[in-house]
Amino acid sequence: MLSSAPGYTYLVTAILGVLSHLLIFIRGEWHMQAPTLVKIYSLTAFALLIVEYRLGADVNTSFKTTTFAISSYAAGLFSSIIIYRKCFHRLRHFPGPWVAGATKFWHVWQCRKGKNYLVLENLHQQYGPVIRTGPEELTIIDAAVPLAVDGPGNECTKAVWYDFLLPEIALNTTRSIKDHNSRRRIWDRGFSPKALAIYEERVVEYAEVLAKQIERLAYQGAPVNVSDWFYWFTFDVMGEFAFARSFGMLQDEKWHFAVHLLRKAMSLLGPFSPVPWIAQIAFYITPWMYVVRDWLAMMQWCRDRMGERIQAGKPPPDVSHWLIDASLQKVSLEADREWLNGDAVTIIIAGSDTIAPTLVFAFYELARSPWHQDKLLSELEGIDIYDRVQLQGCVHLTAIINETLRLYPPVPTGGYRQSPPSGITINDIYIPGNVTIVAPRYSLARLDSSYECAEQFIPERWTTRPEMVKDARGFAPFSQGRFNCVGKSLAMSEMRFVIALLVRKFKVGFWGEDRGEKLFADLRDQFTAAPGRLDLRFQVRG
Repeated sequence: MLSSAPGYTYLVTAILGVLSHLLIFIRGEWHMQAPTLVKIYSLTAFALLIVEYRLGADVNTSFKTTTFAISSYAAGLFSSIIIYRKCFHRLRHFPGPWVAGATKFWHVWQCRKGKNYLVLENLHQQYGPVIRTGPEELTIIDAAVPLAVDGPGNECTKAVWYDFLLPEIALNTTRSIKDHNSRRRIWDRGFSPKALAIYEERVVEYAEVLAKQIERLAYQGAPVNVSDWFYWFTFDVMGEFAFARSFGMLQDEKWHFAVHLLRKAMSLLGPFSPVPWIAQIAFYITPWMYVVRDWLAMMQWCRDRMGERIQAGKPPPDVSHWLIDASLQKVSLEADREWLNGDAVTIIIAGSDTIAPTLVFAFYELARSPWHQDKLLSELEGIDIYDRVQLQGCVHLTAIINETLRLYPPVPTGGYRQSPPSGITINDIYIPGNVTIVAPRYSLARLDSSYECAEQFIPERWTTRPEMVKDARGFAPFSQGRFNCVGKSLAMSEMRFVIALLVRKFKVGFWGEDRGEKLFADLRDQFTAAPGRLDLRFQVRG
């Protein structure tokens, strides 16, 4: 009976905890095994309780003995982990908060309000350009990092965060370079010049609906909540590209329930991005929890819509058409369902949750700086905005978009990379192997070493004042190298057209006393940026 020799029992279980760390958990990745480990430990505790009771102990003694045995095991395990991480780990010499080297739970607490972009920027101000923000994580705020981890010839891979979507898998979440390259070839077919021409026609259709709705509100003298309308527009467009059908939000003037689920589910990524293993536990053990339930419901909705899209055959080509067609040609449709489901989620999130916030912040700056509206209106004079090539030649329009992407990156802190096993050297600093590297775009955009007046919105830095860009290496809004955004051309065309259409048709200003305070107060970093409410006044030009 364990209770007959409690001191010996607790010493043994504590030693087992230490050995579990030194012989097992110190090696490899364990985030995907987290649900299994929780089940194993729970069953072990229950088994100890039953054994102790069957050997003659009463219920209270059995429960007490089991609790102390498990606690001593946990004490040994976590003591070993913390001592190793703080005293022997290969990242122990890098600066950062003391607790960050021991556990990522401190980061979860810091991100509880979805302000990770500010958390990392504050750490940058306190500790410098290289900060240990986790036991096996470095945040590096240096313009050289994006090229070093994503540029040609690099051997970095995507970090454990990208397993978030499993068992579904997608082009932008697979950590296998081989699988990524194979899938990317299929996606490239879906974004050929011929396919882009078809997609852009649909963008124009929905943008005109958006403009008509804004015009109606303008004549009514009502404010336009662009934080809603731009998201409704981008999600309606991406619904067409993913499932060959719109969400209908521009017409209905309200959130579609599935998109509402998605937006609530994305809030998981705010506090829990630092600890993806907790999300795995929640998905498999507590699927009934509020936000987890929303995430799983959203994923099931996407699976159902992709199933309907497959059954629909071949409507006018959308992005899913090319993905489904590739599976049909390989006679691997069922085997590829997890890829198709994952890619559908990717289309929706990557195409909506990145373009919409960029449009919101672009119009915030246009309302804040009316002279940019005048300059843009002058540039658009004589331009056929329905001609993509002519719009591409509008340098101030493109500069406004680039400056918005710089100052308000749609992915403020995401894009985690893992260093190769042999390690990597960045600016003479050696980063050991298998370390997560974070290069927050929000902070990179505010480096005085890269930009003059880094905190200010100055589109001319990309046109007539190139001296204001000292080091452009940190500016990679669509990533680069093998992981660059496959939809970059479409995204730029979409943003150019919407901005050109609305600026030509309306004069934009702030509504009431709010000058963007709510926009920033409620801004959330949940992998993609989720801006707060922004009400603007749109006046139809004469």
